[in-house]
This record gives sequence, C-alpha cells and structure tokens, in this order.
Amino acid sequence: MSGIGEFLKDNVYPDLDAVDAGLLDHLSPGTQSNGAYQLVCPTCGEKRAFYYIGSAYIQCNRRNVCKVPTSLWDVLSKTGLSNRDIIKRLCSAAGVTPPDYRPPQRSGSTPASPSSTPVQPASPQLTPGKAIIRVTQELAAANPDLLSRIQSARGYSDSDMATMRFGVYTTAGEVLSRLEALGISKEVARSKGYVGYDDSHPDHLWDVMDDRVVGYWPHEDGDVRLWGRIPSGAGGPTTKKYRFSKSLVKDIPYLFNKRHGSFPINVEGVLDAWSLQLLGYWGTAIGQASINPAQALYMASKGVTEAAHMVDGDTAGYDGALASIRACEPVGITLSIIVLGAGMDDADAMRRSGRAEQLGELIDARMNAGAYLAHYCASLLAMSPPDTRGLARARSIARHLTPVSARCWEDYARSLGIYVDEEAESVRVLGALVNAGLPLAECLALVRRRTGYTITIQKEEPAIG
Repeated sequence: MSGIGEFLKDNVYPDLDAVDAGLLDHLSPGTQSNGAYQLVCPTCGEKRAFYYIGSAYIQCNRRNVCKVPTSLWDVLSKTGLSNRDIIKRLCSAAGVTPPDYRPPQRSGSTPASPSSTPVQPASPQLTPGKAIIRVTQELAAANPDLLSRIQSARGYSDSDMATMRFGVYTTAGEVLSRLEALGISKEVARSKGYVGYDDSHPDHLWDVMDDRVVGYWPHEDGDVRLWGRIPSGAGGPTTKKYRFSKSLVKDIPYLFNKRHGSFPINVEGVLDAWSLQLLGYWGTAIGQASINPAQALYMASKGVTEAAHMVDGDTAGYDGALASIRACEPVGITLSIIVLGAGMDDADAMRRSGRAEQLGELIDARMNAGAYLAHYCASLLAMSPPDTRGLARARSIARHLTPVSARCWEDYARSLGIYVDEEAESVRVLGALVNAGLPLAECLALVRRRTGYTITIQKEEPAIG
C-alpha cells in the first residue's frame, strides 16, 4: 500500500475536508473553528480529539492515553470498509480520480500478459472545482498582499482569515495556465466561469476576476463557482466591487454547509454571511434581496424547518421580505424577518465596529412571518388612501403560511384590527353583486377572481317516501 499511501498524501489529503464530506459523522464532529473540528477520539472515546482540514490524522489531546494520532485510513477501516472502498471514498471527497493500481504478481505465478502488467498510480485528474480552489489558494500564498489588504480593510484577525480561506485571482492568463497544467481545458474553464473569451477571439481572455480576492460558491454540479471582491474600497464605474462567475446559479445558499446553531440566517452579501459565521451564527448568503423558490426548496430538502432573513428597513427590504415569505412558508419553512433600521449598518459593519451584542439582540428579536405580514398590512391601511393592492398581495401570501406563522398572523391581525374572515367576506361580496343585478354566473366568476374562493350552489331535492 506504500504507493497508494504516497498518492493519498500528495494528491488527496491536502484537498480533503473529511468532516464536510461526511466521512467522520460517526465521531460526532462539532462545527469548524480555525480550520479544525473537535470530535470523538476513535481511540479513547472522549470528545477531545481534533481533525484539521487537509490532515491525514486525528489528534487527541489526551496524550497520556492516546499517545499517537489515528490516521483517517484506520478510522475508515474500522467502519468495515474495504481498502478499495476507502480509496474510492477519499478520492471522491477530494474530487480526485482514483488511480488505476494493481499490485505486482508474486514470484512463481503465471507470467503476466501485457494486459495484466502492474499499473502504477496515474496522475490524478482533479475536477474543475477542486482545480480552481487549488489554483487560487496557490495564488493566495504567492500574493499575500491582496489578502493583507482585505484583512486590514475589513478588520479580520489571522484566525478569521484562516477560517474563511479566501483565494486570489491574479489574471485570467495565469489562472488558465495553471488550470491547464492540472488537466482542465480552456473550454471547461469557460463553461464554469473561471475564464471568459469570445469564440471569434479565443486568445483574448476577458477580465473575469482579475486582482480580486475570491471565494467559492457551491453548485449542484459539484464544481464551485467563484465570487470575487476588490480587496478594499467601494469600486467605481469601471471597477465593480463584486463579480460573480457567469455560470453561477445561486440555488444553494453560500456557506449553507457551515452550520452554526439551529437555523440559517440568510443575508444578501457574502461578507455579511461570513460576519455572522465568525460571530457563531449560521450565516448564509443568497446573493439577492430575497430568498428565491429554488433556495427555499433546497433548504427544505436538507431538513430546514426554520430560517431567518435579514433585510434593510427600506422599500427594497420590505419587498424582499415578502418575496422570501412567499418562497419559504409554502414549502414548510417557518420564516422570521430580522429588520435593520433605515440607514442602519449591515452585519459586517456591526462586526467591525464591535457591536456583536447589538446584532445578537436584533437576531433574538426577529419577527415571525405571520406577525410581519400583519404589521405590514397595518402600515398599508394607515396610508391615505390605503394601499389596497398591497393589502391584497400580503393577504394572498398569508393563505400559504405554515401553522405556526398562520397562528401568529391571525393573532396579530386581530389585535391590530385588520383581520378579515375571507370566507365570510367572499359570501358578502357575492350577495352584494347579486343584489346589484349582476347575473349569478358572472358574480361567481368575479368573486373567484377577487377573493380566490370558488362558491358553488347546489340544489338538494327533498327525499320522498
């Protein structure tokens, strides 16, 4: 196994996060902190061991009992996996193609035919996603000035930087040359958004993420997409502050797999999400003003039953909150809204200014979706004249709330004097239309369009005999 051991050491372990890949679930790992996970020691059974991302070993701090680290290979072997299965699982988790390896035949056996000649481990074929991570991490090590600038501008500690593991994108030409050296073609790199060019001028590479710090947005095809930010400043007309891979689809919220606490807090920006993570919350970035239906469905498919959305206290924030409620509640996610006051700093600014406690108070005071809708309707009724279209929109959303949110909606709507029994209201409207002389068929159709209720009238014949 020495050849396989060298292969794993050089090509698999450096790119492996065994906990994130689910290989160590039986050891009850905690959340990641400073690039490490605390978990149950496979030797002594106490939760005092640590696994560091990129390491081949689990180390226990009870050195008087567990004198030597336990290798990942031994840990997986104890679960009953065969050597072949261990290799497959490790390579799959690291995004590396397993080597075609057959041990040489023993002396005295039948001479091997050419087709059965021992094959040494081949050079691994990284997936495009693993390759871009490796390339941008290598460029980060070679260009620490960009990381130093964002660290200084955003007030990150060395520990924060180690946790976030930002990469660096220098130029498209340099990135492409390194990707091609790892076996990733120019066409594949373009399809993933790592580089860009026009078919009519394939030698002219676009400025995709040049001179930016980059992060890795997960994608359903298994290959990450890049987001990039200039190291400092707000950008300008010719230099956008943020850029995203052209092929990025944000169906999976950014940082969703880095769980902290019991429910995700969705924010628009990637650095706001990281700020929540660094403060111990399960922060995720959605990349726009509202949670879209695909993101809500993904969270629901992963067992999320409660979530929060942090919004600004302006019109865009209100609209985003309503859209998020409409996406999450029908699929069984009880949503809460965290409203930042008008002109109030975002999560990242509050972290930088040392107001983590104030941010925590806002999170604790989050408002259930039903209560939020009730207060929103009350504000629309207080307008002169009342915003009837907005009221209809909010009430249509309220019809699809989860049981918890529906109860909050009814309680707050009654207390605010805005509750309407929609069934009774639809019957009242029908009666008024009929009394006004409109044909019954038109009345029923109009009520259905206005209230969403279909009213049927059926004559029951009396029983004879």
